[in-house]
Amino acid sequence: MQVQSIQPFQILSREEPSPATVQLTIEVDAPTTQRMFERAIRLLGRGVRVPGFRPGQAPLSAIRRLIPEEQLRRVAGELMMDEFIPKALEQEQLEPYRPPSVNIEQLQEGEPFRFTLIVPLRPKVESLGEYRDLRFPIPPQETSDEEVEEVIESLRQSQMRLEHAPDRAAQPDDRLVIAIKSLEDADAKPNRYMVTLGKTFGELDNLLAGMREGDKKEATLTFPDTFNDPDLAGKTVQVEVELQRVHTPIYPELNDGWAQELGYENLSHMRKRVRESITHQKISYLQDQAQGHALAALRERSTVHLPEALIEEQLREEARDFGEELRSRGLTYEMFLQQSGMTQQQLIQQLRERGTTRLKNTFILMAIADQEGIQATEEEAEALIRAMAEATQDPTQRARMLEDREFRNRIMQELRLERALQKLLEIVQNTEEGA
Repeated sequence: MQVQSIQPFQILSREEPSPATVQLTIEVDAPTTQRMFERAIRLLGRGVRVPGFRPGQAPLSAIRRLIPEEQLRRVAGELMMDEFIPKALEQEQLEPYRPPSVNIEQLQEGEPFRFTLIVPLRPKVESLGEYRDLRFPIPPQETSDEEVEEVIESLRQSQMRLEHAPDRAAQPDDRLVIAIKSLEDADAKPNRYMVTLGKTFGELDNLLAGMREGDKKEATLTFPDTFNDPDLAGKTVQVEVELQRVHTPIYPELNDGWAQELGYENLSHMRKRVRESITHQKISYLQDQAQGHALAALRERSTVHLPEALIEEQLREEARDFGEELRSRGLTYEMFLQQSGMTQQQLIQQLRERGTTRLKNTFILMAIADQEGIQATEEEAEALIRAMAEATQDPTQRARMLEDREFRNRIMQELRLERALQKLLEIVQNTEEGA
């Protein structure tokens, strides 16, 4: 007589909420569940002292009474999931793209253990839209002499130094240290400010023009709402203004010597390089726009399935990056919500949509790389990683970068994505080689 083996678990149902997600309902039979509870009792009992028994000699029933119910259920459930989730995935031939999530439906001693397993699968581009007919041409870009001179003047401004000028009257563009004291409050103390003559506001500029160090003037001034002192902003106040210090700005001379200090051959060479840089920036900006338009068109033309777990993971990353951006601007989430007028739910939805767009772009580009035969070799990744490692001061991090296989694969994938994006840009600009 042939004995047929019976699985201690069974798949009650398999559903596919989306092409990138599979949901399994799994049941472990009652005898197996009971054995797992007993195993959990033994595991937990290692740290439990039962009065009247030597360590390891107490019966399970005595140990059971000393273990909290919730702790026992948790450990028994973990033991069963650790054993049967891999078996269920193997039986259903599923390879999770992210760790599956679990919803426990029934977990009780002596009864079948039933749970739902939600398995995120690899994102799927079910239908990649046609992209070879997309055209977002970039017209030739030119840079005017005025634009070049504006950049050079900005460089001169950035290298400005201040020189104390105690013996002359204040002139436009001077940096002045002034003290302003309210005459409407007997106990008021003067506050000091650094201002640029000609860039404060009309009444104050007119008052300061021609003053010398130590001069004081009284006037009734209407301060603009943008004045950087909240006690004066938007108010009309009778004040005393004292000019305490005059600094005149000294700018580098616009000549070959200054250009050579900045690494150019001469001033003419500097102007040429600045012109090229401005033109390159214009083209890069337009290329970014063209890439954005092309990817937006492809998102409309393509069908991309993403597992919810991956979207949630990307949402957390978007929220983390956004939080760091706010902190760099001295803001909190609460301050941003108040200033923007958004609710927390609206912000989360916006970040979720942004993250979903990034994910779709990534997998569309991967599909283009597959279709166009775009590859990246391990040798190319190795060269990049070695360059990155050489720039790293931490020897532990350097060794990890060189040895981490997953990091190497990620670099190769990023190379493929960059090349796919470049290929798409060439197509939409109609600059593809051989086109």
